[in-house]
Amino acid sequence: MPDGSRVACCPQCEEYARAAAERLSDDGSTGSVDHQRTACDGCGQPLPERDLEEIVVADGTVLACCPACVTEATSRDDVKRRSRSRLESGSEPTTESTNAASTPTDSEEPDDGADGDENQDLATEEYSRCTQCRDRVSDERFRVTTVDGRTERLCPSCKDEAERNGIVESVAMRKTKAREVLGVSSDASMEKIHSAYRTQVKRAHPDRKSGSRSAFRLVTEAYERLRDAED
Repeated sequence: MPDGSRVACCPQCEEYARAAAERLSDDGSTGSVDHQRTACDGCGQPLPERDLEEIVVADGTVLACCPACVTEATSRDDVKRRSRSRLESGSEPTTESTNAASTPTDSEEPDDGADGDENQDLATEEYSRCTQCRDRVSDERFRVTTVDGRTERLCPSCKDEAERNGIVESVAMRKTKAREVLGVSSDASMEKIHSAYRTQVKRAHPDRKSGSRSAFRLVTEAYERLRDAED
C-alpha cells in the first residue's frame, strides 16, 4: 500500500485492493484517513486530519488547528469555531460573500446607529460565554490557568471537569467573591477598594487575636484580584 503496509488478499479481493492502492498513490495520499497527517496551522505539529478543527479568525481566514490551539484561539472574542462538515457542505458563507453582503449599496438607508447597538450586544453576549463549551453564562466565569499556561474563562461545569481531569494549575478568585471579602460594592473605585483592604488586612493580620494566616491570605488575594484589571 502507499503507506508501506502490506495486505494479504484472496483472489476475489486482489483486483479491488490493487485499484485502491493505485488510486491512493495517484492522489498523493499516505494511506487511510486515519493515517493522513497534516500540520496544525497554529503550532505546526503534524496530526491526523480527523483530529484537526477549523476556526475562522477576524479577517475571515480559515485555519485547521489542533485541539490545544483551537482552545487557546477561541478564548478570543474574534475567533470562531467552524465545523469541517459545514465547510465541506458549503453551508457557511465564504469570505467574499460575507464581504459582499456587508457592503452597503446606494439604495440602502443611512445608518441610524442600530447596527452599532446590535454589535455591542453581540460582543457582550460573547464576553459572557464559556471559552470551553461556548454556553452562555449568567454568573461570573471562573478564570482558570491550565498546567500548560493557558488562561480560560470557564463555567462552573467546565471548571469542575477540568479539575477532575487534572489540567488546572490555579483558579482565580471571582471578583464577586473578592468584593464580598472586602465589603465593597461592584461600582467601588480603586481608592475605596484600597481603603477597605487596609482596614480588613489589619484586622486579619496573624499577630492580632482577630486574625489568622488564612484570613490574611484571603484578604490579600481579594485585593489583588480587584486590583487586576483583567477579567
